[in-house]
Amino acid sequence: MKNIKFLSVLIVFVCSAGSVFAQQDAQWSQYMFNGLYYNPGYAGVEGVTRFTGIVRKQWLGYSPTAGYGGTSPQTVILSGSTPLPSEGKYKHGAGIYLLNDQLGPVTANQVELSYAPHFKLGQGTLGVGLRAGFASQKINSSQYQYVDQNDNVIGALQKGSPNQFRPDFAVGAWYEAKKYYIGISGNHILNPTYSFGTGNIVQSQLKNHLYITGGYRYQLGTAIEIMPTAMLQTDTKQYTWLFGALVTYNKKFWVGVNAREALASKDATVGGKGFSNDDIVLLFGLNLLKNKKGEDALRVGYAFDVVTSGANAKTRTSQEFMLSYFTVPPWGLPKPKVRTPRYRHDEN
Repeated sequence: MKNIKFLSVLIVFVCSAGSVFAQQDAQWSQYMFNGLYYNPGYAGVEGVTRFTGIVRKQWLGYSPTAGYGGTSPQTVILSGSTPLPSEGKYKHGAGIYLLNDQLGPVTANQVELSYAPHFKLGQGTLGVGLRAGFASQKINSSQYQYVDQNDNVIGALQKGSPNQFRPDFAVGAWYEAKKYYIGISGNHILNPTYSFGTGNIVQSQLKNHLYITGGYRYQLGTAIEIMPTAMLQTDTKQYTWLFGALVTYNKKFWVGVNAREALASKDATVGGKGFSNDDIVLLFGLNLLKNKKGEDALRVGYAFDVVTSGANAKTRTSQEFMLSYFTVPPWGLPKPKVRTPRYRHDEN
């Protein structure tokens, strides 16, 4: 009961933290395999040590306009998560991720550490997590085309500090059961702000993000598993959600389809609010390399996105590659003490 009350308080806090939010975080189509990025409560709840790497490339075939620099957005994340031993059981977990996000002239980097106590709740495990780390932004003013070389903004950027680091924090709760999972989290609690050494002439701020995600594993016969998944991110003014399903055959191969939709303010020339971006995401993957328990320990995944409506872009396709490997925690469970009855004395 105490755990349920604590989770309710955390959810209220996280929801209030999401009240000022901008969709600035890196987006992932394989979000169902990237729990640690969204939620620090995920750390260690799987009960295994897992390493994951994802590379995302947007706007395939994009080339900048002649005379302009830059490239299409691309993001890389490397993460690791593991349970930690405590008195013969896993009662908490830890995780780390490193992120590099290249968006035009702005490069964002994050190094984040997560810690999550674990609570047995019903048939599953509840992880209540805290994340702390550093988020940096670097701006490359040489990629801008200037109308006025004497503009104060350009001069401030060239004289200021192009790379700034800020502390970053997040909280979250993740519940993992055999057949389903659900998570809620709030990121960028301190709203890190970057001025690049220009005072208040140029400012970039990471707003609070609210994420709610979940999935259900439905076994159809002995060989087929269907897993519907969904994720919502919002600031109560802008909403982005993904939903769809994966179908896995014989625990070996999977295919899936997801839809991504965004409700946000359109360009002023269009007016009003509406769906500003609709995507269809196709997913493929397989499991390889059996471990000592006969389980496939290596996960290989691929996602292909197609923008179907609501966006004017030079190219409408993006792709992701993923590798994920799990193993037993390196330290294993602490061995229980074995007492010989011959020398054991009853304690009063």
